[in-house]
Amino acid sequence: MPLIIFALVLSLEVSGTVLPVAPLVAKQPWSLPGNEQGALLREGEDTMIPLEVPALGVKEQRIAEGWRGIVSLGLHGTIGNGEGMVTLEAFDSASGKIFASSTAAVSGKAPQAPWSVISSSEQPGAAALLAFDGDPETSWHSRYSGEKAPAPHWLGLRFSEIQSLEGVRYLPRQGGFTNGVAKSYRIEVQKGGGDWELVHEGTSEQASVANERKALEVKFEKPLGVTAFRFVIESDWSGGGFGTCGEITPLGIQLAEQDTGASPARERIWIEIPELLMVALVGNRFGVRIKGRAGEPVVIGQPSFCRINKEPSSKLFGRSNGGQGPDKLGAGLLGFDALTEHEQTVLTVMDVRKGSPASKAGLKVGDAIVAVEGRPLPINNLDPGWEWLANSHEAVLGTASEEALKSGSGKVSLTVLRKGKVEVLDHVFGRSKAFTTMNPATDPEAAALLEDMIEWLENNQREDGSWSGDIKRTMFASLAMLATGEPKHRRRVKKAIDWALSQFPEPEKHGNLGFWSAGYMMTLFGEWHLHTGDQRVLKPIREARDWAVAGQHICKWGMPALGHGPSGLPYDNKSLVAPALHLLVGEALTKDCGVESQIWELLDPYMMHSWSDPEKGGHGAMGYNGSYRDLGEFWSRSGLYLIAAHLRSKKPRVKPALAKIMWERHPWIRNSHAYGEPGGAWGLMGLSLAAPEFYQEVIANYRWWFSLAWEPGYGLHFTTPHMGAPYMGEDDLLNCIYPLVLQSSKRNLYLTGKLK
Repeated sequence: MPLIIFALVLSLEVSGTVLPVAPLVAKQPWSLPGNEQGALLREGEDTMIPLEVPALGVKEQRIAEGWRGIVSLGLHGTIGNGEGMVTLEAFDSASGKIFASSTAAVSGKAPQAPWSVISSSEQPGAAALLAFDGDPETSWHSRYSGEKAPAPHWLGLRFSEIQSLEGVRYLPRQGGFTNGVAKSYRIEVQKGGGDWELVHEGTSEQASVANERKALEVKFEKPLGVTAFRFVIESDWSGGGFGTCGEITPLGIQLAEQDTGASPARERIWIEIPELLMVALVGNRFGVRIKGRAGEPVVIGQPSFCRINKEPSSKLFGRSNGGQGPDKLGAGLLGFDALTEHEQTVLTVMDVRKGSPASKAGLKVGDAIVAVEGRPLPINNLDPGWEWLANSHEAVLGTASEEALKSGSGKVSLTVLRKGKVEVLDHVFGRSKAFTTMNPATDPEAAALLEDMIEWLENNQREDGSWSGDIKRTMFASLAMLATGEPKHRRRVKKAIDWALSQFPEPEKHGNLGFWSAGYMMTLFGEWHLHTGDQRVLKPIREARDWAVAGQHICKWGMPALGHGPSGLPYDNKSLVAPALHLLVGEALTKDCGVESQIWELLDPYMMHSWSDPEKGGHGAMGYNGSYRDLGEFWSRSGLYLIAAHLRSKKPRVKPALAKIMWERHPWIRNSHAYGEPGGAWGLMGLSLAAPEFYQEVIANYRWWFSLAWEPGYGLHFTTPHMGAPYMGEDDLLNCIYPLVLQSSKRNLYLTGKLK
């Protein structure tokens, strides 16, 4: 069988940035579930690839010394049920001298997908898989950011078995300009794993800028038996040298449905390049060789090469509002913080707390955690969504911890890589029971967590009465105290009210993000007045109301809207719904205090214009504004509107749609735009109030996070959310907001459903 070039790209993972390296050469490709490209390696076969160690990035230069390199290779199983072995080697390209080597065995039948997508390149957010999702409104695009991919561009499918291909239908990207729309093109196939063969070429009709571009359909004279095909775009109608596709269809082949989730490796091999050698290799190449050994043929996955530091710190963190890290992972149960990085197969330890399970187990700063309970860490996914829920290192570690508590073992083993050797460290927990319902009334562990967080609030209230000198954390903490129903906590809340009254003598004191702050203040004051009748808070509530109404501006859609404050509307007068949502929640409470307001009536047209209405083909979530009704950063917006609408007994058609989309897409819980937390908490409270059955199911899905984040006797430890950042608060934020969330089902607050 002739060799084929198998485009399995090895990646350099440098502070969260993935850099392409040379392709791997393999005799037989293998399609793994999740559209991952693997390869089959038989006894006596080997493959080599050169790796270049790039210079330190900007963030890495802040820690100039102590860099280690780790090459890892996933082993997904064998073609039968027997055992196979693979050796991974790193060698000097000039002399051939091997400076690192490791061998691992794997058994169990490797999973195989019936088909997988192949492409020459893809732009983030416009993956090749989108050309096979049945939706012409989504599209593939060749890479144009960073280093633009050169023409020709191609995409197609590889099959696990020979298929009868009758032709190919290419639907151009719909709408937009003509960049990437195929002009001159060709269709190529592979038969039984051989070279690419040209079977058709031509020129398409000139594309228009308008929507509904016509499909190009090519039918062969007779069906062809193929193992792969690709549609090659030699030139596009814009002349810019791009490639795009709305949908591509293999005629005569019914594509079987398959799991889009990634397939975790059964085993992994790791080899470490020590610090001194990494210094010498910067800007130079070395070689990696993968050898098939005795036993059955082994299916290997995509190798990876990561550069980590022996003393990682916050200097390596990614940008503060979103992105893919690197970020902080707080493992409170185990007693350490780690640096979690997108698409890495290792988790590096940043801090180990004295006397913790990690300290007693011998975990050290700089340790590279490579496996949990003997299972190799998957490729870390920090993108919000189902992959994060399944394959983030945080979820894997948290799930393993919760499973250990359920089983009664009370410990979890972490495998670490030190100086090229693996060591297994047993971490014995400071807890013995798992969470059950996450309701403190029925779940003893949830009750113990709540007790820890309430104690945290008692210990961390400032002398001035606030928590962290901030109205957000002070509001959450005060309401959590009120929600206990215990009279002894009221004096603490009164002290917080006194602080807020002195802090905001007039609305302008709320500052540049005034409508956010005023909404928090109105919620706190409204709840306090309903509980105590304290008349002092009514004047600032009325003043904040009038300030908000006077701060309205007409948005680009011709209706009143609010910005961050009264100065104007951001984003070319499109504005955004988030500050308005906080005012709507505060207003819903203060109306019951006898403060008449028209904020709801003022903003209702704008809110409904921003909502994605299912009756108009929408998805049901609350959008960022009328031009961005997204499904990525919707969580807190949808939850806040649920609260406001429920408290006012409004929008019976809107509320079920909001709750349903939050339930369906709960893995986006920490992705609230510029928010993360407390956005996750606001969404949970909205579900608890308006759709308690959904709330119970969703919060139960995150028992693993509460297990991992909770340090018994302390409270929760912070993990950076997808969107949002430490500037919103860390431990001092989580331990203010989640005692309120866990008590939401008590209905002790008007905010959480107390009957009037």
